[in-house]
Amino acid sequence: MSAYVDIGHGVSIEIRHVAGEANPAGVAYKHPNGKGGECEGWAPFKEHNPEKGWDVQSLDPLTISPSLLCRLCGHHGFIREGKWVLA
Repeated sequence: MSAYVDIGHGVSIEIRHVAGEANPAGVAYKHPNGKGGECEGWAPFKEHNPEKGWDVQSLDPLTISPSLLCRLCGHHGFIREGKWVLA
């Protein structure tokens, strides 16, 4: 059973935790790659990766910054108020 949640524009997310920790470590996301397939990405939160993490403005609904850019397919956008916003 998948815990991924559809946030629009073909993007789905799953908040992930490190075992034994209450605060989430980051968000996994799946998105269309423009060729009929799907890419997957990971955005760690700054609390768990201070140098390369994303800032969390809100966990519920999820809002993070900066934007997410897939290095494989170029898919680009933001997670704002629990929805995918195209860049």
